[in-house]
Amino acid sequence: MRQIEIINLHKKYKLAPALLKDVIKKILRFVKSPERMSSLDVVFLDDKSIKVLNRRHKGYNRPTDVLSFRFDDEGLLKDFTGEVIISVDRAFENSKIFGTGFDEELILYVVHGLLHLFGYDDISPKDRVMMRRKEKEILEYLCKREDLSKVLTPR
Repeated sequence: MRQIEIINLHKKYKLAPALLKDVIKKILRFVKSPERMSSLDVVFLDDKSIKVLNRRHKGYNRPTDVLSFRFDDEGLLKDFTGEVIISVDRAFENSKIFGTGFDEELILYVVHGLLHLFGYDDISPKDRVMMRRKEKEILEYLCKREDLSKVLTPR
């Protein structure tokens, strides 16, 4: 991978870009895809901003947790560029709903977005089970190697 760019546009939380890049590299090594991502942007937004993107690109007029975009000249190249957009607000709210750590929820969204870039989907029940299983494997792998509590802090 040539470049990983962490872009935090959320005003309330400060992210640790170096740690996030390290976590992303570990996720990519774990996935072991034959395809190569030449560059990746991971953008952190608030609910208001991701709602606009969700409406424009997916047709849903509501905030979502993660959006993923893959740019690869219609599958003609083995190299591709990816963009994962994450709602920090959704991570915070969902961490309360599901009883998970805020940082863990945020990393789950990074994992989820990356898996979408590598062809995983969660539309059908069967695909959703496969994706959740892979997310769990990756999170267990990461938690053995990283202190994810340092990923974000209040500003």
